[in-house]
Amino acid sequence: MSCAEIRMFAVEFRDDFHLYFAEDEGLECDYWKKEHSLQQQIFRNTSNQVLVVRPGPGNDVMTAFEFLADQEIKAESGVNFTIHYYKDYSLDEGLAVAFSIRVENKTYCMYCAHEGGRNIIRFKEKEVPREILENSSDIIFIQKSISPTNTKAFKFESSLMRRYFLAFQKEENLSKLILKQCEDEVDQSTHIMVSQKK
Repeated sequence: MSCAEIRMFAVEFRDDFHLYFAEDEGLECDYWKKEHSLQQQIFRNTSNQVLVVRPGPGNDVMTAFEFLADQEIKAESGVNFTIHYYKDYSLDEGLAVAFSIRVENKTYCMYCAHEGGRNIIRFKEKEVPREILENSSDIIFIQKSISPTNTKAFKFESSLMRRYFLAFQKEENLSKLILKQCEDEVDQSTHIMVSQKK
């Protein structure tokens, strides 16, 4: 069921016995509404590296996948993500999610951006909204299962930039979080393992 199927307008019969619908006065249905959240989620790539978010210059943050022992994963250490799940009646290909993280007493939200001719991942200091009324959003990703037997492995596709997925890419000594265009189902760089902090 899509939003368009549940919209209702006032109607009236006029003197000519024709049925008239009232004008659409900007009525919108809630396209995404937050249902619940999972806290303290750790993201790992296929090399078992943990996604770490650290403060950068200015108000920006930096991200990279790093090897971390379980005892190094502490509260507000830049690795404990919250996954926010949104209800979407029109989405049948996966779950609508958004990601936030607390770093040095600030909450950052992950989003997609187009900069310098490239689609990239950024973080901005803000809370994840309870409702999103747009058809696509820079903070919403579609969580897709990779395998029915592996319940912790997912691909995350941007709802705004379709066919672009969260991925990791090795650059010099770092594995960076990127947004990657991908048509290949078996591209392991787009496979993200999600587990709760122990």
